Amino acid sequence: MSLHRALNTIQSTLSNNQIWRVLRLAEKNGERCGGSVVLAGLVVGIGMVELSAGPLQQTSRFSLELLVLVVLQLVGPMLVSLLAMALLMPRWLERVERRGRGAWRESVPAAAVLGALLLLMFLAAAVCAGAVTTPRADLIGELRELMGGILVKDVVRAMLRCGMFLAMICSWCQWRGYQEMKAGKAPGLLVSNLQIEGLMLLFTLKLIWITVIDPIKLMGGSGQ
Repeated sequence: MSLHRALNTIQSTLSNNQIWRVLRLAEKNGERCGGSVVLAGLVVGIGMVELSAGPLQQTSRFSLELLVLVVLQLVGPMLVSLLAMALLMPRWLERVERRGRGAWRESVPAAAVLGALLLLMFLAAAVCAGAVTTPRADLIGELRELMGGILVKDVVRAMLRCGMFLAMICSWCQWRGYQEMKAGKAPGLLVSNLQIEGLMLLFTLKLIWITVIDPIKLMGGSGQ
């Protein structure tokens, strides 16, 4: 009985150490990607609201609701995954070079965690930038009204989708990188080829998602 308990303790310790390493790796990679994702969110937020409230002459509330819909349903997970892939590709391949085919055991879960958190950062930056850009003077009231219309499940689904996209891209790139390294491909050519393959995989995943898994339904209200 005591032996069984000791084995369970060892297994739990190893599992906790694995989780800790994944979280540390996600934090380290997040430091590399966070600034670019926030900047992209600011650009999207300001651009969308200025376009909607300016040439399209829509109300401030509608402009912000449209911004949230576009970020959560259309461009958010794809753009965040694309930025993260471009910034993290050298690190993914470096881990493959050092750890071989087992590099995915930490890299892929870390990519999933990071993708979800980066999407949340992107959404927050876009909403804040969009709210500041709207002509209404009551910024706090604008944000309160908008947050009241966002469904938590929509945000969680977008975070999970972004995490899944980035994890699958990481898995593919590390698997392909391992195969190409064994074949003796030049590092510069390897990165270039994997960037293209990762981009095509991302577009394919997005196309499958919006046409088969969860087709976009434009209905009244941002939470629909």
